[in-house]
Amino acid sequence: MAISPLADKRVAILGGRGMLGTAVSNALSCRGARPRVLDLPEFDLCREEHLAAVARSSQIVINCAAYTNVDRAEAEPERACAVNATAVGNLGYLASKHGALVLHVSTDFVFDGALDRPYRELDEARPVSVYGASKLGGEAALAQSGCEHLIVRLQWTYGDAGVHFITKCVRRARENRELRVVSDQIGSPTWTRDVAAVFIDLLETRQAGLFHYAARGYASRAEVAEFAFRCLGVDGCVVPCRTAEFPTPARRPLNSRFDCEKIDAVLRCPRPGWQDSLREYLNQMRKGAV
Repeated sequence: MAISPLADKRVAILGGRGMLGTAVSNALSCRGARPRVLDLPEFDLCREEHLAAVARSSQIVINCAAYTNVDRAEAEPERACAVNATAVGNLGYLASKHGALVLHVSTDFVFDGALDRPYRELDEARPVSVYGASKLGGEAALAQSGCEHLIVRLQWTYGDAGVHFITKCVRRARENRELRVVSDQIGSPTWTRDVAAVFIDLLETRQAGLFHYAARGYASRAEVAEFAFRCLGVDGCVVPCRTAEFPTPARRPLNSRFDCEKIDAVLRCPRPGWQDSLREYLNQMRKGAV
């Protein structure tokens, strides 16, 4: 694999030991870069002195850190907003002072999911949860900070480091054999390995602004679970159901489909289909590689 031009840059990854941050760190390292991986407890996004040190010593800051517990955020709105909005604005302001570029990760939860087509970047954001509102606040704060920035909205991510929808479904199916999974939430399961490659692509080609990214194609949560079980040979039965049958503190958008035409126009490689990436990930899981 060719050495990336980013190998000559001072790159910091905030939240670098999480699922996405780990994938980004690994991808950069494979391309010859030596990113600084920063995460709790030694790095706290809400401490201005920590942000100032990163902005002062970095040319590129990739912010994968976030408050991501969607349901708990309903009871902890101040904490969610402090991490997902206020801290992101502070990071952007400090980055602007030192000339650093910030790549920030956002989410499909900024939308209410009521649209009858895939969401474009310029569609009105109408979050229906504290988590979604806090992430939208972070987008706005970063855009207003004056720093050079990229915002990439992601959805339904899975990866090697961390617990996610795929691993939860497989574990529960092996325990119970019958699994009720919602069939009215539609989106695109997206591998963090693919996301990391896209981040490198966007940074190398010096893109800016707001982008949607997800794997190609759409499916319901139930369809994704069924596909995973078939690939792994798991003897589990998926029982489709409605989101309304599982009341949770936070509402989820039913339509998480992204229109990725904007990012397709700048990426140097086409987006993979969700089945192709998930099949490869599950093959690695079956072999114990993840």
